[in-house]
Amino acid sequence: MAIKHVFVYGTLKEGMANHDRFCGDALTIEPAFTNGRLYHLPYGFPAMFDAPDGQVFGEVMTFPDIKKTLERLDSLEGYRPGDNQNHYIRVGKAVTILNSRKTVRAWVYVYPKSRLRLDFTPIATGNWLKNADAMKR
Repeated sequence: MAIKHVFVYGTLKEGMANHDRFCGDALTIEPAFTNGRLYHLPYGFPAMFDAPDGQVFGEVMTFPDIKKTLERLDSLEGYRPGDNQNHYIRVGKAVTILNSRKTVRAWVYVYPKSRLRLDFTPIATGNWLKNADAMKR
């Protein structure tokens, strides 16, 4: 079965800097979560690492043309299939929609574990937007 959803957790979320440009044509946007660990990077955006023991909160979206959407997002996230120099890696993951508790498969951009650095700030809540708001104060 082809993956038709995209899960976002940072600047692509509704109301954030990259949403309108890259996800403005979303047909549906629903609050959701998936397993992983979230970090704030010193560059001003978050990165999710695959981990079975944490949760990352964000939004799951559907689009009129998933192929075109992935081309846009791959470009933004520095992802090229088969390239070992990718900035992020696009993987299919189980994502749970908060309101319905329904689980769907979604494309998620995760940071390679080999790139984890000491100056990355863990986000214990798994919610970058709440963390970003707290950092502004």
